Amino acid sequence: MMEKAKSVLLGLLVALSLVQSYFLAYSMPSMEAKVRSNQDYVSTEPLGPEQKVEQLIFPEQIILHMGEDKHTVFYPDNAPYYDLILTKLKGRDFKGFERSAADTVDWDQVRRDDLGLELRFGRPIPFKLLQGQGEGGFKIETDFLFSGDSIDRIWIFVRKDSEEVRTFFFSADGSNVYESLRADLTVGDVATNVGFGQYWTPYRTTDGELYVPEKPYNWLNEMQVPITRYTTEQMQRNLFFDPGTTRAIQERKDGNLIYTDGRRALKVGENGGWMSYTDPVAPPESQTDLVDNVTGAVRFVNQHGGWNGQYRLTLSGEADTGSVLRFQQYYGKVPVLPGRNLTFGYMQLQLQQGTVTSYDRSLIILGDTPKNRKGRLLPGGDTLRALIAGAGLASKAVSLFPAYRPSLEKDAITLRPVWAVRLADGTLQIVAESSAAP
Repeated sequence: MMEKAKSVLLGLLVALSLVQSYFLAYSMPSMEAKVRSNQDYVSTEPLGPEQKVEQLIFPEQIILHMGEDKHTVFYPDNAPYYDLILTKLKGRDFKGFERSAADTVDWDQVRRDDLGLELRFGRPIPFKLLQGQGEGGFKIETDFLFSGDSIDRIWIFVRKDSEEVRTFFFSADGSNVYESLRADLTVGDVATNVGFGQYWTPYRTTDGELYVPEKPYNWLNEMQVPITRYTTEQMQRNLFFDPGTTRAIQERKDGNLIYTDGRRALKVGENGGWMSYTDPVAPPESQTDLVDNVTGAVRFVNQHGGWNGQYRLTLSGEADTGSVLRFQQYYGKVPVLPGRNLTFGYMQLQLQQGTVTSYDRSLIILGDTPKNRKGRLLPGGDTLRALIAGAGLASKAVSLFPAYRPSLEKDAITLRPVWAVRLADGTLQIVAESSAAP
């Protein structure tokens, strides 16, 4: 009898154990346990096309020297000549580098007398970035002794007295030049490139830095460009690993919203037109590398928003290490500057050892089909020189270029042509407005 009772009790215990196992396996919701859904971790969505580093590096201007102190300037919007020259040079080989002091050549004499061309990048570009990783870079020898340096211009010319082609890369510090003794260029190559400027607007310089056109510049139109915007939700999903853990805080002063997960912060201002993202990291123990920072910045933008248009790499702040990088926005190969009460025309990132700590950009996307085009005329000659001098910039400006000043409307941005100058520290300033073309 006792054995029978034990058997029954054992059977009950086994049955109870099976029931408990069933509830443990299939009754998790009743115990308030949460299973993360796919919406908690949203994959980064591509908002714009990706770019390679070499696609973001191109000359600010190409200056042609035609002998007898005659010069002209091509900007990126001066197609096809600018593109033809750049494509031809990227197809040549530059080898056998030799370093020498910059003053070993009389550059004023070369500028006045010799056929040649200058590619000016506006800011220091490391040789490694100028080479690029694909077809878009220059074919520069990679193993020469000083390849870790940065350069800001390339000057190729033919000596009038010897018919010899010489090619120099200017060190960013201004004290040294690197001559390519085995550059794959002929006298005919230089003459052909310089010949593109024969019928172009003549430019004059007094200091070898700032070139001013002798005639009005009439290559740009005023236009209205339709716009769309990235949404705050899209940027949240692109910048936070787990958007579900973020919370919104409204600033009392201006009403801007700040989204944070406790460490990172995303601030959206200007009525949803501009964003600033920060991600604090510990200070690096070793010196920051410029090449790592540039490649890290490009990779970050590729992964977190993409490129809403064409951009050119410029450097601002601590240029040796590139801890602050700026990418200038272009529209139709013309740089777009900030407007009145409108932050626009660039992306800016701050990095430490290749890691992005801040990221600022516009959320406005310019459309591909502008409308309401109107011909505009930018002043030249003495009129333009007087405007530059009147702004107190005659001795400070190192580059003059056409640009667009944007003004925001409800569903479009109007782009108006202007002349702008770049100062030695990278600051940009508008010096002349355009007028209606006759």
